[in-house]
Parts: sequence; C-alpha cells; structure tokens
Amino acid sequence: MNDDAKTLATECLQAANACHDDDPPRGAELLQRIDAAALDPGQQPLYGFLLNHVLTEKLGLAAEAWRRQQALLAAAGEGAALPVLRHAAAAARLAGEAAAEDRLTTRLASAAGVGPAQASELVGLAAASFTIPRLTGAAAGEAALAALAPMHGPAWRQANGLDAAAGALTSNLASDLVERPLPELAAEPLRRAMADAAELAQNLWHRAGRWVQHERAHYLRAMVANALGDVATAAAQARAGLVLLENFDQAGQERVDQAFLRSELAHALARAGEAAEAQVERSLADALAEAFDDAGLTRWYQDRLGRQAALSAAAAAAA
Repeated sequence: MNDDAKTLATECLQAANACHDDDPPRGAELLQRIDAAALDPGQQPLYGFLLNHVLTEKLGLAAEAWRRQQALLAAAGEGAALPVLRHAAAAARLAGEAAAEDRLTTRLASAAGVGPAQASELVGLAAASFTIPRLTGAAAGEAALAALAPMHGPAWRQANGLDAAAGALTSNLASDLVERPLPELAAEPLRRAMADAAELAQNLWHRAGRWVQHERAHYLRAMVANALGDVATAAAQARAGLVLLENFDQAGQERVDQAFLRSELAHALARAGEAAEAQVERSLADALAEAFDDAGLTRWYQDRLGRQAALSAAAAAAA
C-alpha cells in the first residue's frame, strides 16, 4: 500500500471522527472513501466503530456497514483485534447475517478466552448500543434492560477477557440514558436501565481498569444518581472519586475530572439542603473549569451546570 493511500485513509478517518455527530452524512461520505487495507492496525478499531455508529445507528444503513466491515476483516486478517471482531459481529447481527455473526462470535470467544455464549452476550450488548440511541423513553429503557440482563449471568461474575469491552459498553449506555430529555427520565424502565448500566460499568471497571477508570465510574454513578434524585448516593460516589484523585493524581493531570466530580458533588449537596458546603464545592469546581484550555470542555462544563439547574427546577416543581 503506497503512502498516498495511507495518508488519505488517515485523513478521512480523522475527519469523519471529528464531524460525524454534527454532520452524519458527511461522516458517512468520508468513511466510504476509506480503503480498509490502507489503515494501520491501530486505526482499525475506530474505523469499525464508526461504520456501525454512523452508517447503521445514525443513517440506518446496516447492510452498507456490514459490507465495509467485511472489507475491514479481510484487511485485519487472522490477527484481527478484539474490538474489530466485536464491531464486525455486531454489524452482522444488525444486518441480519446470522451465520456470519456466529462465525465472528466464535472467533471473538477464542481470542478473548471465553465461551461462545458469553461472547454472544457481549455482541448482543454491542449491537444494542447502536439501536437504543434511536429509541425514546420507556422503549429505550426496556431495550437497554433486555441487553443488560445477560451481564448479570454467572459468566460475568469473574474476571475475563471481555471485561474491558463490557465496561466500555455499559458506561456508554449509561451515559446515553442519563443525558436524555428530562421528560424521558420519568420513564421507570429507563430509570432502572440507567442505574443498572452504571452499576455494571463500575463493577466491570473495578476488575478491568486502573484507578482512572475507577474514578470515572464513580463520576458516572454520581451523574446517574443525581438524575434519579438519589442525592445521598450521588454525593458518596463523587466523594469516592475525589478520594481516588487525591491518592493517585499527585501531578494534577486529571483536573478536568476533578472539576466535574466537584460539580456533581455540589449539585447533590445543594439538593440535600447543605447550601454552605455546596457553595464551597461549586466554587472549587468553577475555579478548575476556568483553567480549561479547551473550548469544548468549557462548553461541556457549562452544559452540565445547565443540566443540573434543570434537574433541580424539575425536582422543585414536583415537590
């Protein structure tokens, strides 16, 4: 493969990754320009994810995503990485290619050192992660609960080669549900799914992750608890995350995480009527956020403050 083809593939992949949420058709066009054989192995997982995320989830082009996943598999060869196999198996399921899904699930199981049934459970969760975002309210919650149910089975009660993948999937699912419009948060299935996904993610990352993943799992639990109105759990989870930062982040590299954790703690304390302590935490969070050198992070922080204000207003109106 010549250098020009590799450069084009890299540029298209980077551009698609940057624009796909704001402009899915443009993202799809860029992805369709990529020759899978021109990608380096380290780029293949992102390409596989974007094929499903953009073509199937956002544009409903499951057959096209599967066609391109097959080209990616051919380029990856027998040594295809676990994420590549997972994305391809999910694409096969979403395209209704049962025989191909079975073959890929068997490969995934062998590569991860688990049984085919457990690999199939992960593929089901992965496939659901690309369909649930298109559902709303109770329907989204019910679909999420169905996808999460196998993760409570005996195979998932001990460490295994799919823990990190399952941790990422459950984290992403909880993150999607917690940001739903406030009226959707009233749907009981969605509320149960949101809590279940966050708790599963925390358990999985406790086994598969390092302290940073543990800390971010606490943050996710705090966000979910605040969305559910469980301010005691939200405060406890936020404090646990801050303790990890204090113990392990002596260099202060995770100040962004600290700002968001303190923001969730401030929100929980304010909802619990502890106004003075809430103000202290809010001031600390705001001071950290003022030092952000990224406009996207600043917008994200302001969006979180707006979301917290909306949650507080909704709770006050319901009281």
